[in-house]
Amino acid sequence: MFDIETSDVAARARIIVIITGFMISFLLVSSRLLIVASSEYVNYKNYASRTNNFRLDITDRNGNLLAVNLPAASLYANPRKVVDLDDSIAKLLTVFPELDKEKLYTALKSNKSFVWIKRDITPKEQEKIYNLGLPGFDFEREKKRIYTYGNLLAHVVGYVGRDTQGLAGVEKYYDEVLTNKKITDPKIDKLQLSIDIRLQNILSNELDKAIKKFSAIGGAGVIVNPNNGEILALVSKPDFDPHYPGIAKAEQLFNKATLGSYELGSAMKTLTVAVGLDTGVTTIRDAYDLSYMKVSGKYITDTYPVKGYKTVPQIFMKSSNIGTSQIMLEIGKANLKTYLKKLGMLDKLNLEVSERSRPLFPPYNRWTDLSLVTMSYGYGIAESPSHFIQAMIPIINGGMKYPLTLIKRADGEKMVGERVFAEETSNNMRKLMHLGTVEGTSRKAAIKGYYIGAKTGTAEKLENGKYNKKNKRISSCFAILPATKPEYIIYVMIDEPKGIKETYNFAGGGWVAAPVVNEIFAQMIAMYGITKPDANSKEVKDLLDIEYKIRDET
Repeated sequence: MFDIETSDVAARARIIVIITGFMISFLLVSSRLLIVASSEYVNYKNYASRTNNFRLDITDRNGNLLAVNLPAASLYANPRKVVDLDDSIAKLLTVFPELDKEKLYTALKSNKSFVWIKRDITPKEQEKIYNLGLPGFDFEREKKRIYTYGNLLAHVVGYVGRDTQGLAGVEKYYDEVLTNKKITDPKIDKLQLSIDIRLQNILSNELDKAIKKFSAIGGAGVIVNPNNGEILALVSKPDFDPHYPGIAKAEQLFNKATLGSYELGSAMKTLTVAVGLDTGVTTIRDAYDLSYMKVSGKYITDTYPVKGYKTVPQIFMKSSNIGTSQIMLEIGKANLKTYLKKLGMLDKLNLEVSERSRPLFPPYNRWTDLSLVTMSYGYGIAESPSHFIQAMIPIINGGMKYPLTLIKRADGEKMVGERVFAEETSNNMRKLMHLGTVEGTSRKAAIKGYYIGAKTGTAEKLENGKYNKKNKRISSCFAILPATKPEYIIYVMIDEPKGIKETYNFAGGGWVAAPVVNEIFAQMIAMYGITKPDANSKEVKDLLDIEYKIRDET
């Protein structure tokens, strides 16, 4: 017999069991979600903070802060909630008198729900606005990128836009790294550059002095460790305030050190002689007749004419165009192209900034004897200062090419370079460069007892298709410290210097740029505590062991 009452009780019991099961499952899931949420809260909070206008700090090689994010506030309004328009504007102007009253009135009278009043206000300004108690006004928390050394690193670090997106320099090149988009290790909290801010300051100050002294339009300088390619200082003048790039002039924003391409004049003779020695077309003892030279109907002349035969060291010391041209013709265009390619002088600069140039030179099929000759002494091929100093590294460090970098290499990092020149070639080039500071055109770069090596350059600039022989020139100096075993390599150029009474109205590299190198090296010696090489050491004796005069000369 079917018992309705018993069946009803059983059904209710089943329902209770099902409901209880659901409740237990719900509680288990809820508790699990709570545990997960609690354990992940800190990680989520960190992620949120690192994705809200987050950028890594940038430091120099010694940990000095170069770029950092600081909390900032911006004032905005909801015009629909502004109670007394005239009173609000009047009170705002007591805090921000620089604001345009008419523009404020137009913005606050609109039917919009959001308008900016003032971005990046100071804490003091924020407090004043808060105390005014204006309805419809509030603050937006933001991050402001601060460049602790201002103009000093403008062309290296670069700058960011309003949304903290990198727009120039390292900030742009490493934008995804700095914004944490390419970093998975939470321990990485900074980008460390190879720059030494102290050396950067020295280079900047000495360039400023020279530019002012010689009424130049600008200049540039690069200092590198030739044993690993680290850039220790890089300056372009004029510079700008990276906090306000929008008001800078085009010439201030232009990075001469990495983006500018210049015919570098006699500084290029360092490359010509090095390639000549390395290919074996000439030797340190060979001599050339400097009396006369004509190529493709064009006379080749020297600033300081010399008659008769002179050795390769004498040609280098006296910066002879005629002698260097003869060496280049022996090298030939195939050999020249091979070395230029190996040294990166035919390709776009590879460096961690967004402003990088491509060298300027004629197509290979148009390289004639005349173009080879002019290239030998720095005309007909234009390079950035960074291109040039990168090419000089293997010429003076024993023959090994290391890529330039603005990032500090890891301590103890084993360098694997590419051999470009024989060690003997490099040894001979250091000897020649040292001779240049003893008897050649680079004497004003010398520092007694430190065995500096240097080569100066002066190049007339093209103007309306012709070379200007008066005031349009690039005066430069490339140097090494010490020449026995270089630890530092520097290239300095001054753009359009004017001769002065002190220099007998000369404005070439030997008069303008070499003294700048001298002063920079002197300060580096004091700052780094560099000691004089032992005059009786094998390194010094080897450096000075060079026979450079023709035997019948006295």
